[in-house]
Amino acid sequence: MTTPEAAPNAQPLVVLAAGRSARMGRPKPLLPWRGATLLAHACEAALGGGADPVLVVAEDPPWLRDRAGAVGEVLWVGCPEGARSQSASLQAGLTAALQAAPTATAVLVSLVDQAGLRAEAVAQMLESVARVDADAWVADYEGERQVPGHPVALGPATWPLVERLRGDDGARGILRTLGARLAWVPMPSEWRPFDCDTPEDYRRLLAQDASAGLGRP
Repeated sequence: MTTPEAAPNAQPLVVLAAGRSARMGRPKPLLPWRGATLLAHACEAALGGGADPVLVVAEDPPWLRDRAGAVGEVLWVGCPEGARSQSASLQAGLTAALQAAPTATAVLVSLVDQAGLRAEAVAQMLESVARVDADAWVADYEGERQVPGHPVALGPATWPLVERLRGDDGARGILRTLGARLAWVPMPSEWRPFDCDTPEDYRRLLAQDASAGLGRP
């Protein structure tokens, strides 16, 4: 991974894209949507919202990079274990993010299958990290307070906890233990990303676009 010098106040965002996509039956990062891939849209939102740098965790970065289309200036992080272990993906992303932005006070995390993540949501999360004293920050769409709620931002107190995760354990369990140290970041319902995890989810996503007159993938 090439690591450019980050700005002193940089807050990185990690896109987790190393999973097996077992329920989808084909790589979720490469699913076509609105003229690009899900990965390209995720990176565009992260970069547009002001995250710096944006990192993509992939099982095989060269393979994914060659097929994902234009994703902007991102850092690629290899995680061969990521196809079998969500915790390994998160740990690889966190380690790489802190190497790339050593003065970061939080690391934002999102999943590649969260279709429609908004740049505005990333910007709102970054603003809350700067303003609200907490150990982690979670997007809260219309006051539902659902964990995990993407994007998520993890502060320094959670980083050692991430390193202790094993198997398919993700940040969800960590967030639920934080109590008052977990900050809920209000977001309007129309910013809520669409969880695209199965073929049925993907068909609903495309049907939703078609009904809204947004055209083909």
